[in-house]
Amino acid sequence: KVNPHQMFPLPMNDASGPDGGPAPQVHPKYFYAPIVAFTYDYDKDELDVLGIQLERTDDARVYTKNTCGENEWIAVKCQVIAADSNMHQWVNHLGKTHFTMEPHIIASYNTLRQARHPLYTFLRQTTRDTLLLNWGARRSLASFEPKAFGDYQSSAGVGQFMQLIEKMWSRYSFFEKTGLPNELASRGFTEDVQIPAYLYREDGMKLWNAIGGFATDFVDEVFDSDEDVASDEV
Repeated sequence: KVNPHQMFPLPMNDASGPDGGPAPQVHPKYFYAPIVAFTYDYDKDELDVLGIQLERTDDARVYTKNTCGENEWIAVKCQVIAADSNMHQWVNHLGKTHFTMEPHIIASYNTLRQARHPLYTFLRQTTRDTLLLNWGARRSLASFEPKAFGDYQSSAGVGQFMQLIEKMWSRYSFFEKTGLPNELASRGFTEDVQIPAYLYREDGMKLWNAIGGFATDFVDEVFDSDEDVASDEV
């Protein structure tokens, strides 16, 4: 019997895979959209895989290390790693990070920089070289052309991943979901959940608070009150 408070699910984005994936291609490629359940072993102080479901059907098999042979269990975990890597690098990294920031960078350049607004001094350093990196990605990793490098590097190919990014954007709220505390809470990893050595959360929140404090101090130097912010013409 497993304590439900010690279980942590890892549901992959349901837009991946053949059922919820991109529009049909001439030669479509797929990767699994697995669901993984972890349990925390407080005696060993580590996460352990409780079970893996690779397919999204009612009768899909649930794999566990007790019901699989050694090689089959390794193969199933490899499918999870492949799906996680593809969704992380293409949708979360390229889509949610690089491409999502582009309109904000261009908007700040066309407004704050043109008006010589003091806030641009702060924002400029946080987005330095991002547009250059994105331009380079469009001409290499994410180029959409025959025999594109990204088609060989990824499971589903550039065209299909761009559609997955588009689907992500259609239901993604930048200002509500971007902040680290909200992102952690959406996955059930609030600071009151006891997980020793979860450094992504522990170190991440230290950075979040440090950068947030610096940003607050910078804004307070520019504006004396909320009324000053509201009356800013830029």
